[in-house]
Amino acid sequence: MIKKLVYSKHSPNERCGVAYFAQVLATNLHAKLVHNFHGYSKCDELIINMDIFELEESEVSSLLTFITTGHVKKTILIMHDYRFSYLEDELVKKCDIVLNLSGEPALKQVANEKMIELFTPSFMQLPLLGFQKKLNRPVSLAFGFFSPRKKSFKMYISFYEYMIAKYPDWYHILVASSHTGDDETDTLYISRFLESNSILVLNFLPNALLSELISVSNLGVCFYPTGIMQNNAAPMAFFSQGKSVITTYGELTQPEFKKFTFDGTRLDIIDFSNLKKISALGARAKKYYWRQFSWDVFIKRMHVHLASVVSS
Repeated sequence: MIKKLVYSKHSPNERCGVAYFAQVLATNLHAKLVHNFHGYSKCDELIINMDIFELEESEVSSLLTFITTGHVKKTILIMHDYRFSYLEDELVKKCDIVLNLSGEPALKQVANEKMIELFTPSFMQLPLLGFQKKLNRPVSLAFGFFSPRKKSFKMYISFYEYMIAKYPDWYHILVASSHTGDDETDTLYISRFLESNSILVLNFLPNALLSELISVSNLGVCFYPTGIMQNNAAPMAFFSQGKSVITTYGELTQPEFKKFTFDGTRLDIIDFSNLKKISALGARAKKYYWRQFSWDVFIKRMHVHLASVVSS
């Protein structure tokens, strides 16, 4: 009998962030990563790694059947976001514990004592190659989806236009993500808006190369319409390597984040020429990450909560 299964709809090969999370989680738990239940009769622990927007109703029904027919001893539901759907609520009711990664308070009303608030650690391993810069120019790095349909798109454009005008010595790298099979129009869109010799726009890169780029960057660029939250993996990748980010704050932003990040809505009060301060904030971010947001902390807190809920 398989001891632990981590269920995720997609494989990491499809360039899905939720799937990357599932892969690293399975590795840390010494579990088997699966995308369906064919061939599995029973398991001690089932960890459901879910974004409800990715699942069909039939897939949710299959999950519920697997849980409720006695095939699983303990079920853990990982909620990257709460979308306020009845399918999520049904899964919450049937699972033993619920991990709330976004900090969404409304989820507690459904999960009650089963819920624990956690976070999304970095998906990336630390760099191995030790890249070196030949030119001593400060570098910013951004990676993600840069579609003009996203509310954060204008934030990125405004930031780079400001930096080109006010701090021409900075160099900027943008890596446009895409799911497998998608076209790569995001790269074209952002390249049209940002025509500068100080900006390099790249298509999708694997996490190993992104980790190396983070190691030689001075600043991460991570804008969110509702503000940075504890389930945003990109900032965590920067923090783990001792890099600060320029970002936005919102209702669900942890107050502690504001102590080692920059407020992207107040560009006029940031001295981007003060690289010592930028580096100092990065060092503070790294210290906080490894104390509060590493995978070791995630796994430990998950198991402690599971033990307390199952024994009660």
